[in-house]
Amino acid sequence: MQYQEIIDRLSFQIHSLQEGFDILGKSRSLEELGRQFMHIIRGSLMISDINIYFLQKNHQEWKALQINNEESRNFVDRFAPNGNFDVCYLDHEVFKVIITLPMIDRSHFGLIIGEKLDKSNYSDIDRITLQIFVQLLDSGYQVYRNRMKEKDLVFSLNQRVLQLNSLIDTGIEISKLKQDTSLQHLALDRVVALTNAAKGMLKITHGTRVKDKYFFPAPFKYRTLEREGCCISTEFRFRDDLYLFKLFQKESRSGVVPFDGTDQLLLDAFARQTHVALENNFLHKEALEKQKIDQDISVAATIQQRILPEKLPEIDGYEIAGINIPTLFVGGDYYDCIALPDNKYALVIADVSGKGVPASLLVSSLHASLTAYLESGIPLSELAGRLNKVIYNASTEDKYITFYTGILDTKNHTLESLNAGHNPPYLHHQNGKIQELKTGGIPFGMMGLEFPYESEFINITPGQCLLLYTDGVTEAMNDKEEEYDDVYPLKSFLKEHIDKNAGMFINDLIRDIKEFTADTPQSDDITALYLRRIY
Repeated sequence: MQYQEIIDRLSFQIHSLQEGFDILGKSRSLEELGRQFMHIIRGSLMISDINIYFLQKNHQEWKALQINNEESRNFVDRFAPNGNFDVCYLDHEVFKVIITLPMIDRSHFGLIIGEKLDKSNYSDIDRITLQIFVQLLDSGYQVYRNRMKEKDLVFSLNQRVLQLNSLIDTGIEISKLKQDTSLQHLALDRVVALTNAAKGMLKITHGTRVKDKYFFPAPFKYRTLEREGCCISTEFRFRDDLYLFKLFQKESRSGVVPFDGTDQLLLDAFARQTHVALENNFLHKEALEKQKIDQDISVAATIQQRILPEKLPEIDGYEIAGINIPTLFVGGDYYDCIALPDNKYALVIADVSGKGVPASLLVSSLHASLTAYLESGIPLSELAGRLNKVIYNASTEDKYITFYTGILDTKNHTLESLNAGHNPPYLHHQNGKIQELKTGGIPFGMMGLEFPYESEFINITPGQCLLLYTDGVTEAMNDKEEEYDDVYPLKSFLKEHIDKNAGMFINDLIRDIKEFTADTPQSDDITALYLRRIY
């Protein structure tokens, strides 16, 4: 084969490589990826048939993606899925090449390739070209995996918050994927070899600062070579870093010759593959991190659900119902009805500033301390003072808790009420008057000083109702940025539904809020607790 014919052939195959990359990048299934790759390689190398198999990670059986010859199934056991790229040329009348190609996710492609259409043997150029196209399959698969993961991966990743028990595992998983350095060395090594360059360099810069340099075969002074003009280059940007590839001194039998257009196309193609591989590694790390965060948030949500009451106690002479709808997987609202000795019950509602895991952790601290202090039987004002200290010591400066508790005495039908900066509960009297329960003090955690909390006593008569709620109820917003309480006052809702039992009242309230907000995303946790004396 003449030199010009080789150049023309390589140029054709490089163009095919570029077009093939674009085609494979649009594949939406493994079967489509295999089918497109089969068409590309058959048309470029003039191969009679190609059979493509796929082995998923942790699976034992190879899946047939594209089969041209059923007899290829007899050669599946010749694949070597050991994590290494493996090429085996056969002396067989039908099948000539068996390739095992490992993927970044530990899956494998297996290729069983037939003879050339002109019945000639595979030349050295054919073998090199075949390996280039096989790497194209690698890149196409990475793009395919990237697309599949983009559905579940939001690049903002919603404020990563890792709990202590997951930090070590996450660090180990990320460390296993730190292959960028090896990838860059390998890309430079291959492109130098395939273009017959004497030397190559990859320089990574961030702004004006040089972050790293890679040389092949060894470090060399490249300024002189640049001035001589015997070089080609290409570059791309990834995560604000500039990756610059440069190749120097193309070697031939007659000495150093200029690089031609095919060399530049090949260098550009390798740069694109390097770019895709770097992005894939990055997204793989991000996916693992997000998966771990989701697991931790799921654990936090499970813990919080155990804190919130699964079922409220039955109180003789009263009806009670409550609900909590967090904005995120975990929230900062809390409510409960805790049975105490002597036919008493503690009605509790609280709202932590902020949302998510930090808020849920503070709710856990409040729940544990509240339960302990209630069991000790200390006065309500003293209990509030102690809780204030606990929350102040357990929280950061921007975190505090608004809190309300009422100790219901079902023997004497009295309510001892204490409000620590929370939305005032509404007590509906028989005469239609609604009383706001405000007596108490400042929210917990705002000040570490001794603060005198006060409580008040209220008689509860048959027919009276008590509604405890958080600002997620009154401030629920519609698409016009109007708040629920401004358009449909909660007091009016309470009056209009005063004859409903507790369960129906809560259901109607939530339905009314949902109808008001419609498709507007929930902006805050929604929590309510409703008590009604029936006799």
